[in-house]
Amino acid sequence: MTSMALPHAIPQKFASAKGLLSLLVLGYVALLPYLFNVGDRLNFAPADIFLLLAVLLAAGQLQFRSDLWSPWHIAILVTFVLGSLVGTLRWGTLDRYELFNKEAGLLLPFLSYVAITSSITDWRNLRRVIRYFTLGVVFENVVAIGGFLAAYFWGVSTPFTRYEGARLSGMLLDPNAYGGLLAVALVLSEGASWGPAPLFRGGTLWFSRITLALGILFTFSRSAWIGLTLAVLVFFVLKPAVAIRPVLSALVLSPCLFLVLGHRFLPFLENMASRPHQVQQRIDLIRDAISAFKSHPMLGGGLGSFRLAVGEVAHNTAMWFLADFGLLGLAVLLLFMTWFFRRAWLSYRFAAPEHRPLALALLLAHTAMIGVAMGIEAFYQRHWWLVMALIAACYSLTRRPLVNWTPKGQLARVHS
Repeated sequence: MTSMALPHAIPQKFASAKGLLSLLVLGYVALLPYLFNVGDRLNFAPADIFLLLAVLLAAGQLQFRSDLWSPWHIAILVTFVLGSLVGTLRWGTLDRYELFNKEAGLLLPFLSYVAITSSITDWRNLRRVIRYFTLGVVFENVVAIGGFLAAYFWGVSTPFTRYEGARLSGMLLDPNAYGGLLAVALVLSEGASWGPAPLFRGGTLWFSRITLALGILFTFSRSAWIGLTLAVLVFFVLKPAVAIRPVLSALVLSPCLFLVLGHRFLPFLENMASRPHQVQQRIDLIRDAISAFKSHPMLGGGLGSFRLAVGEVAHNTAMWFLADFGLLGLAVLLLFMTWFFRRAWLSYRFAAPEHRPLALALLLAHTAMIGVAMGIEAFYQRHWWLVMALIAACYSLTRRPLVNWTPKGQLARVHS
């Protein structure tokens, strides 16, 4: 009697653990829009609690599958370790900010990558994670927009805005980071909402489209605008008939926006979008980064060297890597990003028709974050690591039927 029950008990326990990990990952992605400042240059993300719980309660289900990782993951870790060594030798110590936020802080993105890729075992799980993330952002953003409008019309101070209520920051504390989050959610929603099984339909799609677009506008984040523009361009190249829908919606609804916000919104928009002093500041930072690179071209000045020398972060992911880690570090970053872009492209090409919208949405989200990274140091953004983990999982799911069923020639194309 016992021998007959045992084989069934093990799969049930395995399924229960898998279910727990999936629930923890869903909790993680739903809380990604929230970040709190708890001290000097120290922030707390409630979503990270779910990563800790995943380690404590579902560690046995965390997997390191070779098809989900690349040599560039290891190269990124080596780059930071080498950068820390170079910085310590050059400056005599590693600043507390770099030690906790950059060095130790790298463990959190990698842990999220492990947890997310381990929890996604089929297309249904992948779809569920994207839905939870997008709807979680939409919910938080609706409340945040209310806070921005309260500041705009009545001067009410809320935690959802920065710069005296002039820019929407949501609960991420920074308008540029928040704009990147909204851009990712918007392109995921639009990119996956077509085909035989759209992610969202009807009222849900329209509500997400309008509120997320308003949020991106009210951040006045040029970095987010650049990222969204790049994603829309790729969208138009791949699926013009689908991409035209949100663009036409924006053109039709824009007059209504100006009507509601009044005549003073147009000059307010022009002033917030231009900000010539900040543009010049960013150009100067790029020049400083190039100068730092020239001083130490191969290995850079070491982790934290640019911030310590200039007194400010580079506000450009590529320039930060170039200044702190040199040409080798920049090459690793670009190859790391390219690996995910290529996996997303292959997933879009070879996924079954009902799953292709999900692959396209992830390709667009990754493209958007590459654009955002031109204006901020976006490497540690949790939602970008979520997108990269989902791309790896999507590629793995796409390959699964190809490995089992497709002709040798077609499989070779996937691996090439």
